[in-house]
Amino acid sequence: MDIELKLMSTPEEIDTLCRLAKEAWKQAYSELLGYEQINYMVEKFLSPQAVVQQMKEQNYVYYIIYGDNRPGGFMGFAPNYEGRKELFLSKLYLLPNMKGTGAAHAAFELAEREAGRLGLSRIRLTVNKGNTHAKEVYEHWGFETVESAVTDIGGGFVMDDYIMVKTLA
Repeated sequence: MDIELKLMSTPEEIDTLCRLAKEAWKQAYSELLGYEQINYMVEKFLSPQAVVQQMKEQNYVYYIIYGDNRPGGFMGFAPNYEGRKELFLSKLYLLPNMKGTGAAHAAFELAEREAGRLGLSRIRLTVNKGNTHAKEVYEHWGFETVESAVTDIGGGFVMDDYIMVKTLA
């Protein structure tokens, strides 16, 4: 499969990303979180308004991941997020047809290249404690669990995550 990561820049691409987010989150989290929390989190973090706000106010950069010219995933990261001298890999989601295609590899390489280009020596991410597959993928790519956190996100919901870090050479 031909994989391409395209920097998101148009309102149509934002709509595509948000559509992908709904689909990917339902597949990834339906058993872990339930639809009520998924819908709340997608609206809070991955609605068109939330994405635009993150890009304007928090320095987020989003890429849509294409496989054979079809959108099949996305990633979002923020350099120096919350004043930390690291790249925060906030989002990396692939639809099932993109898994095992090299798309995750391309996304991790892009994140590492961007961190290096910006002079950042670490990549940080969070992963839901119940998402063992994702945690294993991150460990495969050299991330280590450094702590855990329970974060109140409003609406009566929390995120119960591991915080993982990769130090770049």
